[in-house]
Amino acid sequence: MNKKVGIGLLVVILLGILGASGWWWHSVQIRQRVLNAVPPVPALDHVQDQTREAIQETMARMASSGDALPALRHLAQLYHANGFIHEALHCYEALEWLDPNEPKWLHLKARILAGFGEVEPALASWERVIEWAPDYVPARLQFADTALKANRIQEARTAYEAILQRWPDESYALLGLARIDFESENWEAARTKLEKLVEQTNYRLGYDLIVSVYERLGIQSKAREIRGSRIGSGGYRDAPDPWFDELIHICYDPYRIAIVAGTIDDQTLAHDLLLRAIKIEPNEVAYRLQLVSLYTDRGDTAAAMKELRIMTEIAPEFADGWVRLSAFQKQQGDKEAAVRTLLTGLKHCPDSPTLRMMWGGALREAGRLEASIEQLQMAVQLRPNEAEAYIELCQTYVAKGEVQTGLAQLRRALQVEPDNPAAITFLAFHAISTKNKSEADRWMELVHRQPRVGAEPSEYLAHAYRQAFGRMWQAR
Repeated sequence: MNKKVGIGLLVVILLGILGASGWWWHSVQIRQRVLNAVPPVPALDHVQDQTREAIQETMARMASSGDALPALRHLAQLYHANGFIHEALHCYEALEWLDPNEPKWLHLKARILAGFGEVEPALASWERVIEWAPDYVPARLQFADTALKANRIQEARTAYEAILQRWPDESYALLGLARIDFESENWEAARTKLEKLVEQTNYRLGYDLIVSVYERLGIQSKAREIRGSRIGSGGYRDAPDPWFDELIHICYDPYRIAIVAGTIDDQTLAHDLLLRAIKIEPNEVAYRLQLVSLYTDRGDTAAAMKELRIMTEIAPEFADGWVRLSAFQKQQGDKEAAVRTLLTGLKHCPDSPTLRMMWGGALREAGRLEASIEQLQMAVQLRPNEAEAYIELCQTYVAKGEVQTGLAQLRRALQVEPDNPAAITFLAFHAISTKNKSEADRWMELVHRQPRVGAEPSEYLAHAYRQAFGRMWQAR
């Protein structure tokens, strides 16, 4: 071999060895830095097997060569997703200097700090996130919301306005500005923003606030109209935050999974999450009942009934399973099956006031009025502080011809639930039908003020009042 060629080849080999050893040494250093930064493993005796196994597997990956930093990223999110918040915070702080080009860790850290009430460091972290990832709107919203909660009004207003300048249709920023106007009692400004917001979101956001604003402005008719229509649920939902929301996919705590499933708009994802929760804890009926509600919202009665049958098998002592199943069967016109379900449910849950009340109603429909009264009185004894059983009793007494005894039950209902819509509607109709104008006026006023009375019964009462007294009823 030519001497020069041999020397050149030797140099290449040496450089390769040095490069490989340099890469190896760098890998060792990274692994050591990661291991030094990781907090002690928390007690895992009380957690789900899947959580324990995932944490242990990630720790093992961290100790292996070349995989330490990706493992730390996963561990931080794994801790966060499964409720080990202090450990997650420790990991995010380590990632700040081990993985400094990724703003996600700073954002997730800021969410934890804000949850702990550490406003200043949280806002400082979000300022850095906004600088590094200016198009990540959730970080901007979190900054503004946290500033608003800390009563740093001008900072919050500036942040919301900056969002709307770049993203004019960002509903949560508009809601933030409306809240600022509301808190400062600037009702007209709040009204302008909220009317735009509810139209933009179909009342998903701003529902409660706009009703309150209309009341402050004396526009009671609009407030009543919105409340009566029940357009919105009244429940606030956080703005989507993909960096945070993706944590649920590595959560193994069924309770946390079910909570998230109940707070998201995506029904497909909610369904998948509930199935995961049930797979982890198949005998927990709360998750199955939540799934039944989801199927009901979808209009999938068959799936809901199938789930309810499973519930009555795995937890026969859980009265709500029998209640919901019987109600579905009756709704589908299968009264015999509904009655069988009620009676079976009562064998397993004899102290269920709802089952007693439903059975009492079924007996009344069958003309067995004395037996109905007996069941409904038992329901009242089991749950004396709710109005529904008293109202059912009233209907049975009236069917029996004992009107005054029935009215007494309605008054008992109003003692435990003043302004109960069914009770005041019935009492208003009774006063009108007996042409007791002073009583009719009193009950009609209560009906008018109660937003839970629907438009149809209100119109029926107004028509009956005009026929009885020769003029339209006028609100005071």
